Amino acid sequence: MQRFLNQLVPFILLGVAIVIFIFGITLLVYIAMIGAMVGFILYLVSLIREKFFPAKTVAKPKENKPGRIIDSDDWKEL
Repeated sequence: MQRFLNQLVPFILLGVAIVIFIFGITLLVYIAMIGAMVGFILYLVSLIREKFFPAKTVAKPKENKPGRIIDSDDWKEL
C-alpha cells in the first residue's frame, strides 16, 4: 500500500498543478476581457462626450516676440 501511494503522489501533484495552471490562465483571460470591455466603454463615453460637448478652445493671438538675429560673424565672439 505504501508503494502504491508513493507512486500515486506525483500524479496527484501533477494533476493539481495542471488544474491550478488552467485556472490561472482562465482568470487572466477573464481579467483581460473585463479590462477590454471597460476600456471600450470609456472610449465610447469619451467619443460621445466629444461629439455632443466639444471642448471650447479660445484662440490666443500669437505674440510677436522679438527674436535674436545672429549675423554670420557674431557666433565666433560667443
